[in-house]
Amino acid sequence: MKKLLKITLGLSLAVSIMSFTYADKRGDWQKLGMRVVNMKADHDVIPVTAFKGAFTKLKFKVKGAPIHVRNVRVIFGNGEDMNIKVGRKILAGTESRVFDLPGNKRIIKKINLNYKTVPTFKGKAVVVAWGKH
Repeated sequence: MKKLLKITLGLSLAVSIMSFTYADKRGDWQKLGMRVVNMKADHDVIPVTAFKGAFTKLKFKVKGAPIHVRNVRVIFGNGEDMNIKVGRKILAGTESRVFDLPGNKRIIKKINLNYKTVPTFKGKAVVVAWGKH
């Protein structure tokens, strides 16, 4: 019985260590949140909770329909904010460039999107925010 317990604990520890190492090596992007943008509005908010962690980089993926992102305002956990001028159309199925966040890892409270719709396309765009630790 003790031998089985030792083996089980050893395997659990090995799997835990491997999963942490694997995530660090891949440098995974973590989904922060998403918003189905109202194609009649010109701004939307993506709330991000503190449990997501702290991040050094940010990017956006768009699905469904293209949108023209004017700028993005990132509000950090400490109340500071950062305005990112994007000024580009992001086509459906593509992603924005990667934006570096200033300082060390930052907790993101919310992301304000300022955009305009692309009039030649019908349908709704889904904007997904991704952060990198």
